[in-house]
Amino acid sequence: MTETDKAKRTRTNVKQSKFGCFTCKARRVKCDEAKPSCRRCLTAQRHCQGYPRGAPTESSSPLTITTTSSTFTSPTSRLSSTSSSPPILLTPDLLSLSSPLAKLACNVLVQSPRRAKNKLELEFWSRIVPQLTHSVPSVQAAVEAFGACYKEYVLRSDSTTTGLETTKRYIKALKLAQLDLSTMQHGPLPCMIACLLLASTEAIQQRLYSGHVHLNGALALMASHSSEEATQEAAPMIDKEYVSLFRKLDLHIATYAIGVAPHLPPQPPITAEDLLSGPPDQSLSRVLHSGYHFISAAYVYKYTSRRIIPPELLIEQGRQLSNMRQWLEYNQVPSPDTCGQDESLLVLRTQCLAALVYASCVLEPRETAYDSFGPEFEEIVTLVESLPPNTQPDHNLQHGDLSTLLSYTPEMGIIHPLYFVARKYRHRRWRRRALSLLIKSGREGPWCGEIEGAAASSLIWAEEGLAYKTSLDLVGPEDADMDDPINIPERNRVHVSGPVAVNDQENEVGTVESNQMSHKRLTMVHTFRCCDIEAMLRDDGHQPRHHPWKGSIHWEEWMDPLEPVT
Repeated sequence: MTETDKAKRTRTNVKQSKFGCFTCKARRVKCDEAKPSCRRCLTAQRHCQGYPRGAPTESSSPLTITTTSSTFTSPTSRLSSTSSSPPILLTPDLLSLSSPLAKLACNVLVQSPRRAKNKLELEFWSRIVPQLTHSVPSVQAAVEAFGACYKEYVLRSDSTTTGLETTKRYIKALKLAQLDLSTMQHGPLPCMIACLLLASTEAIQQRLYSGHVHLNGALALMASHSSEEATQEAAPMIDKEYVSLFRKLDLHIATYAIGVAPHLPPQPPITAEDLLSGPPDQSLSRVLHSGYHFISAAYVYKYTSRRIIPPELLIEQGRQLSNMRQWLEYNQVPSPDTCGQDESLLVLRTQCLAALVYASCVLEPRETAYDSFGPEFEEIVTLVESLPPNTQPDHNLQHGDLSTLLSYTPEMGIIHPLYFVARKYRHRRWRRRALSLLIKSGREGPWCGEIEGAAASSLIWAEEGLAYKTSLDLVGPEDADMDDPINIPERNRVHVSGPVAVNDQENEVGTVESNQMSHKRLTMVHTFRCCDIEAMLRDDGHQPRHHPWKGSIHWEEWMDPLEPVT
Protein backbone atom coordinates (compact mmCIF):
# COMPACT_ATOMS: atom_id res chain seq x y z
CA MET A 1 0.00 0.00 0.00
CA THR A 2 1.38 3.40 -1.02
CA GLU A 3 1.68 6.43 1.24
CA THR A 4 -1.09 8.06 -0.80
CA ASP A 5 -3.44 5.17 -0.09
CA LYS A 6 -2.65 5.35 3.61
CA ALA A 7 -3.50 9.02 3.70
CA LYS A 8 -6.91 8.44 2.23
CA ARG A 9 -9.62 8.09 4.82
CA THR A 10 -13.25 7.29 4.38
CA ARG A 11 -16.13 8.56 6.49
CA THR A 12 -19.39 6.79 7.07
CA ASN A 13 -22.31 9.16 6.69
CA VAL A 14 -24.39 9.26 9.85
CA LYS A 15 -27.10 11.62 10.92
CA GLN A 16 -25.54 14.46 12.87
CA SER A 17 -27.47 16.09 15.68
CA LYS A 18 -27.49 19.87 15.91
CA PHE A 19 -28.95 19.95 19.38
CA GLY A 20 -26.18 18.70 21.66
CA CYS A 21 -25.51 20.66 24.84
CA PHE A 22 -23.11 23.61 24.76
CA THR A 23 -20.62 21.90 27.08
CA CYS A 24 -20.24 18.82 24.88
CA LYS A 25 -19.90 21.02 21.78
CA ALA A 26 -17.08 22.96 23.42
CA ARG A 27 -15.38 19.69 24.38
CA ARG A 28 -16.00 18.28 20.87
CA VAL A 29 -17.59 15.10 22.19
CA LYS A 30 -20.88 13.48 21.27
CA CYS A 31 -23.73 14.54 23.56
CA ASP A 32 -26.37 12.00 24.58
CA GLU A 33 -28.91 14.87 24.76
CA ALA A 34 -30.52 13.68 28.00
CA LYS A 35 -32.67 16.32 29.65
CA PRO A 36 -32.38 18.49 31.65
CA SER A 37 -28.62 17.72 31.92
CA CYS A 38 -26.78 15.26 29.72
CA ARG A 39 -25.30 12.20 31.40
CA ARG A 40 -21.94 12.68 29.65
CA CYS A 41 -21.47 15.98 31.50
CA LEU A 42 -22.64 14.36 34.72
CA THR A 43 -20.12 11.52 34.35
CA ALA A 44 -17.32 13.97 33.54
CA GLN A 45 -18.22 16.09 36.60
CA ARG A 46 -18.88 19.12 34.39
CA HIS A 47 -21.65 21.66 34.49
CA CYS A 48 -24.08 21.07 31.61
CA GLN A 49 -24.68 24.54 30.17
CA GLY A 50 -27.96 23.58 28.51
CA TYR A 51 -29.19 23.16 24.96
CA PRO A 52 -29.57 25.53 21.99
CA ARG A 53 -32.90 27.03 21.05
CA GLY A 54 -35.01 24.58 19.10
CA ALA A 55 -33.66 21.50 20.87
CA PRO A 56 -36.32 18.83 21.54
CA THR A 57 -37.73 19.10 25.04
CA GLU A 58 -37.90 15.32 25.40
CA SER A 59 -34.75 13.21 25.54
CA SER A 60 -34.32 10.64 22.79
CA SER A 61 -32.47 8.29 25.11
CA PRO A 62 -34.03 5.04 26.39
CA LEU A 63 -34.61 6.74 29.73
CA THR A 64 -37.29 9.03 28.34
CA ILE A 65 -40.19 10.00 30.55
CA THR A 66 -43.60 9.97 28.90
CA THR A 67 -46.31 12.40 29.81
CA THR A 68 -49.69 13.24 28.44
CA SER A 69 -48.35 16.68 27.58
CA SER A 70 -46.20 16.99 24.47
CA THR A 71 -43.78 19.54 25.88
CA PHE A 72 -42.34 20.74 29.15
CA THR A 73 -42.64 24.37 30.03
CA SER A 74 -39.59 26.31 31.06
CA PRO A 75 -38.70 26.14 34.77
CA THR A 76 -38.85 29.93 34.82
CA SER A 77 -42.43 30.09 33.55
CA ARG A 78 -45.20 31.04 35.90
CA LEU A 79 -46.15 28.10 38.10
CA SER A 80 -49.85 28.81 38.14
CA SER A 81 -50.08 28.52 34.37
CA THR A 82 -48.60 25.01 34.34
CA SER A 83 -49.94 23.48 37.51
CA SER A 84 -52.85 21.80 35.78
CA SER A 85 -50.65 19.27 33.94
CA PRO A 86 -51.04 15.62 34.95
CA PRO A 87 -48.43 13.85 37.08
CA ILE A 88 -45.26 12.60 35.41
CA LEU A 89 -45.09 8.80 35.52
CA LEU A 90 -42.15 6.42 35.33
CA THR A 91 -41.85 4.47 32.08
CA PRO A 92 -41.08 0.73 32.06
CA ASP A 93 -37.46 1.54 31.16
CA LEU A 94 -36.97 3.43 34.41
CA LEU A 95 -38.82 0.79 36.37
CA SER A 96 -36.59 -2.02 35.07
CA LEU A 97 -34.31 -1.63 38.08
CA SER A 98 -32.52 -4.69 39.33
CA SER A 99 -33.69 -4.11 42.90
CA PRO A 100 -37.39 -4.33 43.85
CA LEU A 101 -36.64 -1.94 46.72
CA ALA A 102 -35.33 0.69 44.31
CA LYS A 103 -38.42 0.26 42.16
CA LEU A 104 -40.65 0.64 45.22
CA ALA A 105 -38.79 3.77 46.36
CA CYS A 106 -38.98 5.43 42.94
CA ASN A 107 -42.70 4.69 42.72
CA VAL A 108 -43.35 6.21 46.13
CA LEU A 109 -41.33 9.35 45.40
CA VAL A 110 -42.83 9.88 41.94
CA GLN A 111 -46.49 9.14 42.53
CA SER A 112 -47.06 10.86 45.86
CA PRO A 113 -49.32 13.94 45.74
CA ARG A 114 -47.89 16.89 43.87
CA ARG A 115 -48.45 19.43 46.65
CA ALA A 116 -46.12 22.39 45.98
CA LYS A 117 -43.78 20.75 43.46
CA ASN A 118 -43.07 22.62 40.25
CA LYS A 119 -42.32 21.04 36.87
CA LEU A 120 -38.60 20.71 37.47
CA GLU A 121 -39.13 19.09 40.88
CA LEU A 122 -41.55 16.59 39.36
CA GLU A 123 -38.95 15.83 36.71
CA PHE A 124 -36.23 15.59 39.36
CA TRP A 125 -37.94 12.65 41.06
CA SER A 126 -39.26 11.00 37.89
CA ARG A 127 -36.14 11.37 35.72
CA ILE A 128 -32.95 12.52 37.46
CA VAL A 129 -33.11 10.28 40.53
CA PRO A 130 -33.98 7.10 38.55
CA GLN A 131 -31.21 7.89 36.04
CA LEU A 132 -28.65 8.27 38.81
CA THR A 133 -29.99 5.11 40.46
CA HIS A 134 -28.94 3.27 37.30
CA SER A 135 -25.48 4.82 37.10
CA VAL A 136 -24.23 5.90 40.56
CA PRO A 137 -23.77 3.21 43.26
CA SER A 138 -24.20 5.58 46.21
CA VAL A 139 -27.55 6.84 44.89
CA GLN A 140 -28.71 3.29 44.18
CA ALA A 141 -27.79 2.21 47.71
CA ALA A 142 -29.57 5.23 49.24
CA VAL A 143 -32.68 4.59 47.13
CA GLU A 144 -32.70 0.94 48.23
CA ALA A 145 -32.30 1.99 51.88
CA PHE A 146 -35.30 4.30 51.53
CA GLY A 147 -37.29 1.54 49.83
CA ALA A 148 -36.45 -0.94 52.59
CA CYS A 149 -37.42 1.59 55.25
CA TYR A 150 -40.73 2.33 53.54
CA LYS A 151 -41.46 -1.38 53.20
CA GLU A 152 -40.66 -2.21 56.81
CA TYR A 153 -41.97 0.89 58.63
CA VAL A 154 -44.88 2.00 56.43
CA LEU A 155 -46.02 -1.21 54.77
CA ARG A 156 -45.00 -3.22 57.85
CA SER A 157 -44.52 -6.25 55.61
CA ASP A 158 -42.68 -8.35 58.22
CA SER A 159 -43.21 -7.26 61.81
CA THR A 160 -40.89 -9.97 63.18
CA THR A 161 -37.80 -8.54 61.47
CA THR A 162 -38.71 -4.86 61.28
CA GLY A 163 -35.63 -2.75 60.77
CA LEU A 164 -33.07 -5.43 59.90
CA GLU A 165 -33.16 -4.94 56.13
CA THR A 166 -33.30 -1.17 56.57
CA THR A 167 -30.24 -1.20 58.82
CA LYS A 168 -28.24 -3.34 56.39
CA ARG A 169 -29.12 -1.15 53.41
CA TYR A 170 -28.57 2.05 55.39
CA ILE A 171 -25.05 1.07 56.45
CA LYS A 172 -24.12 0.21 52.87
CA ALA A 173 -25.54 3.50 51.57
CA LEU A 174 -23.73 5.48 54.26
CA LYS A 175 -20.36 3.93 53.37
CA LEU A 176 -20.82 4.57 49.65
CA ALA A 177 -21.97 8.16 50.29
CA GLN A 178 -18.88 8.80 52.43
CA LEU A 179 -16.69 7.38 49.65
CA ASP A 180 -18.33 9.63 47.06
CA LEU A 181 -17.91 12.65 49.30
CA SER A 182 -14.20 11.96 49.67
CA THR A 183 -13.57 11.56 45.92
CA MET A 184 -16.39 13.56 44.28
CA GLN A 185 -16.16 11.02 41.48
CA HIS A 186 -19.66 11.76 40.23
CA GLY A 187 -19.91 15.41 41.23
CA PRO A 188 -21.88 17.04 44.06
CA LEU A 189 -25.47 16.38 42.94
CA PRO A 190 -25.45 12.56 43.44
CA CYS A 191 -23.94 13.06 46.90
CA MET A 192 -26.66 15.57 47.77
CA ILE A 193 -29.37 13.19 46.56
CA ALA A 194 -27.89 10.35 48.61
CA CYS A 195 -27.85 12.58 51.72
CA LEU A 196 -31.46 13.60 51.12
CA LEU A 197 -32.60 10.00 50.75
CA LEU A 198 -30.74 9.01 53.91
CA ALA A 199 -32.44 11.93 55.70
CA SER A 200 -35.81 10.67 54.45
CA THR A 201 -34.98 7.17 55.66
CA GLU A 202 -34.27 8.53 59.14
CA ALA A 203 -37.39 10.71 59.10
CA ILE A 204 -39.69 7.75 58.41
CA GLN A 205 -38.15 5.99 61.43
CA GLN A 206 -38.67 9.19 63.51
CA ARG A 207 -34.93 9.51 64.14
CA LEU A 208 -35.10 13.20 63.42
CA TYR A 209 -31.70 14.20 64.77
CA SER A 210 -29.88 11.92 62.33
CA GLY A 211 -32.17 13.06 59.52
CA HIS A 212 -31.36 16.66 60.41
CA VAL A 213 -27.62 15.90 60.17
CA HIS A 214 -27.99 14.34 56.72
CA LEU A 215 -30.08 17.25 55.43
CA ASN A 216 -27.57 19.77 56.77
CA GLY A 217 -24.83 17.81 55.02
CA ALA A 218 -26.66 18.07 51.70
CA LEU A 219 -27.21 21.80 52.21
CA ALA A 220 -23.57 22.42 53.17
CA LEU A 221 -22.42 20.53 50.09
CA MET A 222 -24.80 22.53 47.93
CA ALA A 223 -23.58 25.82 49.38
CA SER A 224 -19.94 24.95 48.68
CA HIS A 225 -20.68 24.11 45.04
CA SER A 226 -23.16 26.83 44.17
CA SER A 227 -21.41 29.97 45.42
CA GLU A 228 -19.97 32.54 43.06
CA GLU A 229 -16.44 31.62 44.14
CA ALA A 230 -16.89 28.01 43.03
CA THR A 231 -15.46 27.26 39.59
CA GLN A 232 -15.67 24.27 37.31
CA GLU A 233 -12.00 23.52 37.97
CA ALA A 234 -12.08 23.81 41.75
CA ALA A 235 -15.65 22.72 42.50
CA PRO A 236 -18.21 21.51 39.95
CA MET A 237 -21.19 23.82 39.91
CA ILE A 238 -24.79 22.79 40.55
CA ASP A 239 -27.58 23.95 38.28
CA LYS A 240 -29.48 26.91 39.68
CA GLU A 241 -32.77 25.00 39.51
CA TYR A 242 -31.48 22.26 41.81
CA VAL A 243 -30.11 24.86 44.21
CA SER A 244 -33.65 26.21 44.45
CA LEU A 245 -35.03 22.73 45.12
CA PHE A 246 -32.67 22.06 48.03
CA ARG A 247 -33.09 25.58 49.39
CA LYS A 248 -36.80 24.85 49.82
CA LEU A 249 -35.96 21.76 51.87
CA ASP A 250 -34.04 24.01 54.27
CA LEU A 251 -37.38 25.43 55.43
CA HIS A 252 -38.19 22.10 57.12
CA ILE A 253 -35.59 22.97 59.76
CA ALA A 254 -37.18 26.32 60.58
CA THR A 255 -40.81 25.15 60.58
CA TYR A 256 -40.35 21.93 62.54
CA ALA A 257 -38.19 23.06 65.47
CA ILE A 258 -39.29 26.09 67.48
CA GLY A 259 -37.15 29.21 67.08
CA VAL A 260 -34.53 27.54 64.88
CA ALA A 261 -33.21 29.43 61.84
CA PRO A 262 -32.79 27.86 58.39
CA HIS A 263 -29.38 26.31 57.85
CA LEU A 264 -28.50 28.39 54.78
CA PRO A 265 -27.69 32.10 55.24
CA PRO A 266 -30.32 34.64 54.18
CA GLN A 267 -30.38 35.85 50.58
CA PRO A 268 -30.40 39.51 49.51
CA PRO A 269 -33.75 41.27 50.16
CA ILE A 270 -36.37 40.45 47.56
CA THR A 271 -37.79 43.28 45.48
CA ALA A 272 -41.24 43.86 44.03
CA GLU A 273 -39.79 43.15 40.59
CA ASP A 274 -38.54 39.76 41.83
CA LEU A 275 -41.99 38.96 43.20
CA LEU A 276 -43.63 39.76 39.86
CA SER A 277 -41.11 38.33 37.41
CA GLY A 278 -40.08 35.07 39.08
CA PRO A 279 -42.08 31.85 39.40
CA PRO A 280 -44.33 31.93 42.50
CA ASP A 281 -42.60 28.97 44.15
CA GLN A 282 -39.11 30.44 43.84
CA SER A 283 -40.13 33.92 44.97
CA LEU A 284 -42.03 32.46 47.93
CA SER A 285 -39.01 30.35 48.85
CA ARG A 286 -36.95 33.54 49.15
CA VAL A 287 -39.70 35.29 51.12
CA LEU A 288 -40.12 32.39 53.57
CA HIS A 289 -36.39 31.83 53.95
CA SER A 290 -35.91 35.46 54.94
CA GLY A 291 -39.07 35.39 57.06
CA TYR A 292 -38.02 32.40 59.14
CA HIS A 293 -34.59 33.92 59.74
CA PHE A 294 -36.44 36.91 61.20
CA ILE A 295 -38.75 34.67 63.25
CA SER A 296 -35.74 32.88 64.73
CA ALA A 297 -34.14 36.19 65.74
CA ALA A 298 -37.40 37.58 67.14
CA TYR A 299 -38.54 34.48 69.05
CA VAL A 300 -36.19 35.12 71.98
CA TYR A 301 -38.03 38.43 72.59
CA LYS A 302 -41.52 36.92 72.52
CA TYR A 303 -41.91 36.72 76.30
CA THR A 304 -40.10 39.95 77.18
CA SER A 305 -41.19 43.48 77.95
CA ARG A 306 -41.95 45.55 74.87
CA ARG A 307 -39.40 48.12 76.04
CA ILE A 308 -36.39 45.88 75.46
CA ILE A 309 -37.30 44.75 71.93
CA PRO A 310 -34.74 46.34 69.55
CA PRO A 311 -36.39 48.93 67.27
CA GLU A 312 -34.66 47.43 64.23
CA LEU A 313 -36.42 44.14 64.94
CA LEU A 314 -39.81 45.85 64.73
CA ILE A 315 -38.78 47.52 61.46
CA GLU A 316 -37.67 44.16 60.08
CA GLN A 317 -40.99 42.63 61.13
CA GLY A 318 -42.83 45.23 59.07
CA ARG A 319 -40.64 44.52 56.04
CA GLN A 320 -41.16 40.77 56.26
CA LEU A 321 -44.93 41.10 56.64
CA SER A 322 -45.02 43.46 53.67
CA ASN A 323 -43.18 40.91 51.49
CA MET A 324 -45.58 38.13 52.48
CA ARG A 325 -48.67 40.25 51.85
CA GLN A 326 -47.29 41.34 48.48
CA TRP A 327 -46.69 37.74 47.47
CA LEU A 328 -50.24 36.80 48.45
CA GLU A 329 -51.61 39.76 46.49
CA TYR A 330 -49.63 38.87 43.36
CA ASN A 331 -50.53 35.16 43.52
CA GLN A 332 -54.28 34.94 43.91
CA VAL A 333 -56.21 31.80 43.01
CA PRO A 334 -57.89 32.73 39.69
CA SER A 335 -61.34 31.39 40.59
CA PRO A 336 -62.94 28.67 42.73
CA ASP A 337 -63.56 26.63 39.57
CA THR A 338 -59.82 26.31 38.91
CA CYS A 339 -58.82 25.20 42.40
CA GLY A 340 -58.36 21.61 41.28
CA GLN A 341 -56.06 22.77 38.48
CA ASP A 342 -53.83 25.00 40.65
CA GLU A 343 -52.72 22.52 43.29
CA SER A 344 -49.21 23.93 43.62
CA LEU A 345 -50.42 27.52 43.96
CA LEU A 346 -52.98 26.54 46.62
CA VAL A 347 -50.34 24.78 48.70
CA LEU A 348 -47.93 27.70 48.35
CA ARG A 349 -50.62 30.07 49.61
CA THR A 350 -51.19 27.93 52.72
CA GLN A 351 -47.47 28.07 53.48
CA CYS A 352 -47.33 31.84 53.05
CA LEU A 353 -50.45 32.40 55.17
CA ALA A 354 -49.04 30.28 58.01
CA ALA A 355 -45.75 32.21 57.92
CA LEU A 356 -47.63 35.53 57.80
CA VAL A 357 -49.59 34.75 60.98
CA TYR A 358 -46.52 33.34 62.73
CA ALA A 359 -44.40 36.40 61.90
CA SER A 360 -47.22 38.74 62.96
CA CYS A 361 -47.49 37.14 66.42
CA VAL A 362 -43.87 36.18 67.08
CA LEU A 363 -43.35 39.23 69.35
CA GLU A 364 -46.77 38.92 71.04
CA PRO A 365 -46.62 36.96 74.32
CA ARG A 366 -50.39 36.48 74.57
CA GLU A 367 -51.96 33.61 72.67
CA THR A 368 -55.14 35.64 72.19
CA ALA A 369 -53.20 37.62 69.55
CA TYR A 370 -53.91 34.78 67.12
CA ASP A 371 -57.67 35.33 67.37
CA SER A 372 -57.52 38.32 65.01
CA PHE A 373 -56.23 36.14 62.16
CA GLY A 374 -59.38 34.09 61.69
CA PRO A 375 -59.67 34.84 57.93
CA GLU A 376 -56.10 33.66 57.31
CA PHE A 377 -56.58 30.46 59.32
CA GLU A 378 -59.87 29.71 57.60
CA GLU A 379 -58.38 30.28 54.14
CA ILE A 380 -55.68 27.70 54.90
CA VAL A 381 -58.32 25.09 55.72
CA THR A 382 -60.48 26.01 52.74
CA LEU A 383 -57.53 25.82 50.34
CA VAL A 384 -56.51 22.37 51.56
CA GLU A 385 -60.09 21.13 51.35
CA SER A 386 -60.18 22.17 47.68
CA LEU A 387 -57.06 20.15 46.79
CA PRO A 388 -57.44 16.95 44.76
CA PRO A 389 -57.48 13.73 46.83
CA ASN A 390 -54.16 12.12 47.68
CA THR A 391 -54.84 9.22 45.36
CA GLN A 392 -56.95 8.91 42.24
CA PRO A 393 -57.95 5.72 40.37
CA ASP A 394 -55.67 6.53 37.41
CA HIS A 395 -52.66 7.53 39.49
CA ASN A 396 -52.55 5.00 42.30
CA LEU A 397 -49.22 3.47 43.18
CA GLN A 398 -48.75 0.35 41.12
CA HIS A 399 -46.97 -1.81 43.66
CA GLY A 400 -49.17 -4.26 45.47
CA ASP A 401 -51.04 -2.59 48.32
CA LEU A 402 -49.35 0.78 47.85
CA SER A 403 -52.51 2.30 46.37
CA THR A 404 -54.15 2.27 49.80
CA LEU A 405 -51.28 3.83 51.76
CA LEU A 406 -50.49 7.32 52.90
CA SER A 407 -47.88 9.10 50.85
CA TYR A 408 -44.38 10.38 51.48
CA THR A 409 -42.80 13.42 49.87
CA PRO A 410 -39.51 15.06 50.93
CA GLU A 411 -40.73 18.60 50.17
CA MET A 412 -42.82 20.96 52.29
CA GLY A 413 -46.55 20.73 51.73
CA ILE A 414 -49.71 21.13 53.80
CA ILE A 415 -48.90 19.45 57.12
CA HIS A 416 -47.21 22.42 58.79
CA PRO A 417 -49.99 24.92 57.87
CA LEU A 418 -52.71 22.52 59.06
CA TYR A 419 -50.85 21.74 62.28
CA PHE A 420 -50.43 25.46 62.87
CA VAL A 421 -54.19 26.04 62.44
CA ALA A 422 -55.14 23.16 64.75
CA ARG A 423 -52.88 24.51 67.51
CA LYS A 424 -53.31 28.28 67.25
CA TYR A 425 -56.85 28.89 65.97
CA ARG A 426 -59.15 28.29 68.94
CA HIS A 427 -62.38 28.20 66.91
CA ARG A 428 -63.96 24.87 67.83
CA ARG A 429 -65.13 23.82 64.38
CA TRP A 430 -62.38 25.23 62.21
CA ARG A 431 -59.60 23.64 64.26
CA ARG A 432 -61.38 20.30 64.03
CA ARG A 433 -61.67 20.66 60.28
CA ALA A 434 -57.92 21.28 60.18
CA LEU A 435 -57.34 18.26 62.43
CA SER A 436 -59.44 16.03 60.18
CA LEU A 437 -57.36 17.04 57.16
CA LEU A 438 -54.11 16.78 59.09
CA ILE A 439 -54.40 13.13 60.07
CA LYS A 440 -55.01 12.17 56.42
CA SER A 441 -52.16 14.19 54.92
CA GLY A 442 -49.45 11.52 54.85
CA ARG A 443 -45.78 12.33 55.43
CA GLU A 444 -43.71 15.32 54.33
CA GLY A 445 -40.04 15.35 55.29
CA PRO A 446 -39.94 15.21 59.13
CA TRP A 447 -43.69 15.79 59.35
CA CYS A 448 -46.18 12.95 59.80
CA GLY A 449 -49.88 13.83 59.66
CA GLU A 450 -50.88 11.14 62.16
CA ILE A 451 -48.24 12.15 64.72
CA GLU A 452 -48.90 15.88 64.42
CA GLY A 453 -52.63 15.15 64.55
CA ALA A 454 -52.19 13.25 67.80
CA ALA A 455 -50.15 16.12 69.28
CA ALA A 456 -52.79 18.66 68.23
CA SER A 457 -55.53 16.52 69.78
CA SER A 458 -53.71 16.52 73.11
CA LEU A 459 -53.54 20.32 72.99
CA ILE A 460 -57.26 20.63 72.18
CA TRP A 461 -58.19 18.39 75.10
CA ALA A 462 -56.10 20.56 77.45
CA GLU A 463 -57.37 23.93 76.20
CA GLU A 464 -61.04 22.99 76.03
CA GLY A 465 -61.02 21.23 79.41
CA LEU A 466 -61.88 17.82 77.97
CA ALA A 467 -60.92 14.49 79.44
CA TYR A 468 -57.95 12.80 77.76
CA LYS A 469 -58.92 10.72 74.70
CA THR A 470 -62.42 12.23 74.61
CA SER A 471 -63.96 12.18 71.14
CA LEU A 472 -63.48 15.52 69.40
CA ASP A 473 -66.52 15.13 67.16
CA LEU A 474 -69.05 17.95 67.54
CA VAL A 475 -72.72 17.07 67.45
CA GLY A 476 -75.57 19.41 66.66
CA PRO A 477 -75.73 22.52 64.49
CA GLU A 478 -73.10 25.26 64.42
CA ASP A 479 -73.24 27.72 67.29
CA ALA A 480 -71.28 30.91 66.66
CA ASP A 481 -71.23 31.83 70.35
CA MET A 482 -70.02 28.41 71.51
CA ASP A 483 -67.45 28.10 68.72
CA ASP A 484 -65.90 31.55 69.22
CA PRO A 485 -62.20 31.46 70.23
CA ILE A 486 -62.92 33.99 72.98
CA ASN A 487 -64.42 31.15 75.04
CA ILE A 488 -60.92 29.85 75.75
CA PRO A 489 -59.29 32.33 78.18
CA GLU A 490 -55.59 33.16 78.01
CA ARG A 491 -54.78 31.19 81.16
CA ASN A 492 -56.11 27.99 79.54
CA ARG A 493 -54.19 28.36 76.30
CA VAL A 494 -51.12 26.26 75.58
CA HIS A 495 -48.12 28.28 74.45
CA VAL A 496 -45.73 25.55 73.31
CA SER A 497 -46.32 21.87 72.64
CA GLY A 498 -45.08 19.14 70.37
CA PRO A 499 -44.33 15.44 70.00
CA VAL A 500 -41.10 14.44 71.73
CA ALA A 501 -39.00 11.38 72.46
CA VAL A 502 -38.29 10.45 76.06
CA ASN A 503 -35.35 8.41 77.32
CA ASP A 504 -37.08 5.48 78.97
CA GLN A 505 -34.06 4.53 81.05
CA GLU A 506 -33.37 7.94 82.57
CA ASN A 507 -36.90 9.32 82.23
CA GLU A 508 -35.54 12.80 81.55
CA VAL A 509 -37.82 15.59 80.44
CA GLY A 510 -36.04 18.12 78.26
CA THR A 511 -37.27 21.00 76.18
CA VAL A 512 -39.43 20.67 73.13
CA GLU A 513 -36.58 21.94 70.95
CA SER A 514 -34.10 19.30 72.07
CA ASN A 515 -36.51 16.39 72.16
CA GLN A 516 -37.98 17.12 68.75
CA MET A 517 -34.51 16.41 67.36
CA SER A 518 -33.93 13.33 69.51
CA HIS A 519 -32.47 9.98 68.48
CA LYS A 520 -35.48 8.32 70.15
CA ARG A 521 -38.84 7.82 68.53
CA LEU A 522 -41.68 10.17 69.32
CA THR A 523 -43.85 8.74 72.08
CA MET A 524 -45.05 11.70 74.17
CA VAL A 525 -46.51 15.19 73.83
CA HIS A 526 -44.62 17.84 75.83
CA THR A 527 -46.79 20.82 76.77
CA PHE A 528 -45.96 24.23 78.29
CA ARG A 529 -48.53 26.75 79.50
CA CYS A 530 -48.11 30.13 81.18
CA CYS A 531 -50.52 30.42 84.12
CA ASP A 532 -50.26 34.21 84.49
CA ILE A 533 -48.86 36.06 81.50
CA GLU A 534 -48.90 39.48 83.19
CA ALA A 535 -46.97 38.26 86.25
CA MET A 536 -44.51 36.41 84.02
CA LEU A 537 -43.78 39.55 81.98
CA ARG A 538 -43.37 41.57 85.19
CA ASP A 539 -41.03 39.11 86.91
CA ASP A 540 -39.19 37.40 84.03
CA GLY A 541 -39.53 39.66 81.00
CA HIS A 542 -36.37 41.71 81.45
CA GLN A 543 -34.09 39.81 79.06
CA PRO A 544 -34.46 37.71 75.91
CA ARG A 545 -34.68 33.97 76.51
CA HIS A 546 -34.86 30.89 74.31
CA HIS A 547 -36.70 28.91 77.01
CA PRO A 548 -38.87 31.29 79.04
CA TRP A 549 -40.31 28.47 81.17
CA LYS A 550 -36.94 27.51 82.62
CA GLY A 551 -36.57 28.75 86.21
CA SER A 552 -39.95 30.51 86.16
CA ILE A 553 -42.75 29.93 88.66
CA HIS A 554 -45.36 31.16 86.18
CA TRP A 555 -45.21 28.18 83.82
CA GLU A 556 -46.57 24.68 84.09
CA GLU A 557 -45.52 21.73 81.97
CA TRP A 558 -46.65 18.15 81.56
CA MET A 559 -46.30 15.15 79.28
CA ASP A 560 -49.08 13.04 77.78
CA PRO A 561 -48.81 9.82 75.77
CA LEU A 562 -48.92 10.31 72.02
CA GLU A 563 -52.21 8.60 71.21
CA PRO A 564 -53.41 8.08 67.62
CA VAL A 565 -56.53 10.02 66.66
CA THR A 566 -59.52 7.84 65.87
